[in-house]
Amino acid sequence: MNISQWFITPEELCQIKNLYLLNISSNIMNDFETDEMYNYWKYRQFEDIRKILLTKYQITQNTFVVLYTKEKLMMAARFAWLLYWIGCRQIRILIGKIDPCLYINNPCRLSTLPNVPLRPNVRMICSELLSEFHCLTTEFIDVRTSREYYGEITGYSYIHRAGRIPNFQYDLLDGIYGEIRGDITWNELETYLNMMLITNRCRKTTKRIVYMCGTGWRASLSAIFALELKLAETITVLDSGWFEWSEEFMTNSSLYEINSMNMYVK
Repeated sequence: MNISQWFITPEELCQIKNLYLLNISSNIMNDFETDEMYNYWKYRQFEDIRKILLTKYQITQNTFVVLYTKEKLMMAARFAWLLYWIGCRQIRILIGKIDPCLYINNPCRLSTLPNVPLRPNVRMICSELLSEFHCLTTEFIDVRTSREYYGEITGYSYIHRAGRIPNFQYDLLDGIYGEIRGDITWNELETYLNMMLITNRCRKTTKRIVYMCGTGWRASLSAIFALELKLAETITVLDSGWFEWSEEFMTNSSLYEINSMNMYVK
């Protein structure tokens, strides 16, 4: 895989104009996501995100953003999907080790960010699921582990109710997206992509795939893999995933009826 829509090697960095190299950490993610006590780990309001990207990180629509992380790869993927949803034009995740001191950031300051997300279809919230369930050309895939999917555990200390969302299929890779390191090699990346290609065989009529996990991090990485492999015309992440759905179950009667009827919540 020599040319990638989403990934880049260290050797390619010197060819990039308007390069912005960013090491994604939990502190950076805290700038853009709410915590577990407020709004279920969703992305913050768009206006807040836009302001933070412009003022604190100097990221604009035309900046060539290259992300890397010393943590799990899903952390960089979560931030990359945020930029993709907003409408940034050039986003890559670095595959391979570098010395960041050898690179000088030169972000494009001549542009700004859009006033509304330019790719609204790549992000979905739980309240939008009920109508999407009626769409025959959409597939729903849960990329959590089998123990999470079948309600044995929640997988998170702050998620208290185990179970699954109706219509979501279990992904045979069994939560692997949460285990992939941020320092994988290009050969390892290709192995993971091939594994997804083998296990995610979609119907010919499928136009959209919605990926979910516990909060959105693993789903973001699976969505980027799916987009890289062109598995469907539209790839979507369910923002805040099972966390928000499990909370809504306790307060929303319509969701309670669906869940109790299908016994998807414990």
